[in-house]
Amino acid sequence: MKKEQEICVFTQPVEFFRNLVTAAIGNQKVTLEADVEYYLVSLLSQYMQTAMMKKSEGAPLAIRLHQALVAAPSEKVQILKEVGDFSLYISGFFSDSLNRKIVDIDYYMAMGGAAYLKLSHAFTHQNLQALYRDLFERFGTCVDILAEVSDITFSSTNKDLLRLYEKWLKTKSVRVAELLKKAGLFPLENIPTDFQ
Repeated sequence: MKKEQEICVFTQPVEFFRNLVTAAIGNQKVTLEADVEYYLVSLLSQYMQTAMMKKSEGAPLAIRLHQALVAAPSEKVQILKEVGDFSLYISGFFSDSLNRKIVDIDYYMAMGGAAYLKLSHAFTHQNLQALYRDLFERFGTCVDILAEVSDITFSSTNKDLLRLYEKWLKTKSVRVAELLKKAGLFPLENIPTDFQ
């Protein structure tokens, strides 16, 4: 007998992404503050618009980060948010697009984390400070959550194990380590090279 597939219909992208983000958080057994979880859902919903993607592309992230640091306070906040959001989105949702490029996922993660850290210092409101500080501190976890949402969304069944291992070497992601273990590979951080 053929297994029936469950069909879910969502009228709003926010509802669709909220379910995927919540499931990814549960699968990875991590906890996030509610505002960070909402931020990830909003980020995914916003980047469904091609105009948002085009707006975020342009100058390299390091140059945009420098522009933010020398900009007026109102412009500084906007640029830092764009750099942080774009970096998080690409690092998580489209990390495979960075395969064998000059600039890899570690660059995006470093730029995004730095942007969120600077952003946390740009606000006087404690809730906004805490939100962006949390995004900075949990950047890798947020990347893993978005990566799982991407995997579910694109239903990628053929994993490039070597690429997964390369990603794990650079990020030390718990999620990627678990994927490698499920494939029968157990990543080791310190491989002994002295066999005497």
